[in-house]
Amino acid sequence: MQPPFSCIETTYRGLEGSLSPARLGRYLAGASGDKHYALRLYVWNGRLCEALYLPTQIAEVCVRNAIHRALIAHHGSDWFLRGGFRAGLPARLREELEEVIRRIKGKYGAAMTADRIVAGLSFGFWVHLLTKNYDGVLWPKYYSLSFPNRPNGMTRSDIHDELEFLRHFRNRMAHHKPVFDRSLKPEYLRIASLIGIICSETQWFTSMITKLDQAISAKPRLFP
Repeated sequence: MQPPFSCIETTYRGLEGSLSPARLGRYLAGASGDKHYALRLYVWNGRLCEALYLPTQIAEVCVRNAIHRALIAHHGSDWFLRGGFRAGLPARLREELEEVIRRIKGKYGAAMTADRIVAGLSFGFWVHLLTKNYDGVLWPKYYSLSFPNRPNGMTRSDIHDELEFLRHFRNRMAHHKPVFDRSLKPEYLRIASLIGIICSETQWFTSMITKLDQAISAKPRLFP
């Protein structure tokens, strides 16, 4: 459990100025106006995000590499240089890919690798590759390569929805938005399931290192 703490009015005003009244306002509402409890909720929110960061990161990396395998199988190891692949991208994603190639080539020269390209692209780039644009191209042809544990009946659209969930949830935490008032265990299980359709061993590993239950149980109490 998070130990109780409180602060003098001057300290609270300093924190409010640093963090902004708008940001603290969400926690103040959750604390029924108790400023000290609001600060404890703010700290707890950070601990919850900390517990969810690693499984979210693992899921994102798994997805990138899973789709990367399909791209290699379809276009070759230099898929990112293939005109046919690049021509099929929306303009904004084609520009993103070209910028990543320029940046990595400028930094590493001949040592530019596909792995560096994969790591340099936004998660939104990979989510796009599960849209209907790739029906009949990558999917369902490479399901067994990218998502070998996909349950029967799970469609490309279903996987895309899970990636969109992961993207929005990841962005919420990255922008330091509140999650303390959400039901986080089901959301973690969605992340774990996404990892599981790619690799059951990685799903098990993630379950062993995730400390979400401990973080949830550390919810602060409202002290009189």
